Amino acid sequence: MAQEVECKLTIQNSEVALFTTRIEAYFPDAIVSEVHKEDLYYGLPDSTNLFRIRVTTDGIVVTQKYKELRSDGVEVNQETEFSVPTEDLGALKQFFAKLGYLPVVEKKKIGNSWQKGTLTIELVEVEQLGWFIEIEKLLDDNASEREINGAIEQLSEIRNELGLSDYPLQGRYYSEMLQDL
Repeated sequence: MAQEVECKLTIQNSEVALFTTRIEAYFPDAIVSEVHKEDLYYGLPDSTNLFRIRVTTDGIVVTQKYKELRSDGVEVNQETEFSVPTEDLGALKQFFAKLGYLPVVEKKKIGNSWQKGTLTIELVEVEQLGWFIEIEKLLDDNASEREINGAIEQLSEIRNELGLSDYPLQGRYYSEMLQDL
C-alpha cells in the first residue's frame, strides 16, 4: 500500500506542445515513458465504492482506493492493489461478476509520463474528457500529516514552475466526470 498526493489540471489541446516542452525542461533527467492505460471501474449496484482493473502494456493491476479530495482540489489517496497476469483478465472479470460487481465506467488514457523517484508528471488525454496534466507524489503508507502537507506544497511549487499556477485544479475524479457523460 502507498499514499499518493496528486493534483490534476485541464489544459487545451493547443497547449500540449507548450507543456511538453516545459515539463521536459523542468524534469530533464526524468524517466520518460508512454502512457497507455485502459481502466474498467467496478462497483456493486447502488454503491459509490468502486475499484479499478487497469490494463497496461505491462499487465493488469487491480486497485481499490480510499480517496480524500480536499477542498483545494488536491487528492490524497490510500491504495491497495495487486497484479494479475494479462492472460487472466477474462477470469478476473468473470470472478467479479459472480460476486455481483458490475462494470460502471470505462476510462482510456494516453500520453506521456515523466518520473523521478517518487514524483511523476503525466500529460495525458482522457478519452471523452480532453487533456490533463497530473502531478503526483508517492508517500509511505504511514506518512504523517506533515509529510502530506509537504507533498502538497511541492505540487504547488511544481505547478508554479510549469506556469500552471493560474490553472484551476480539477476537483473531480475522472470516474465521476465520465459517469456524468
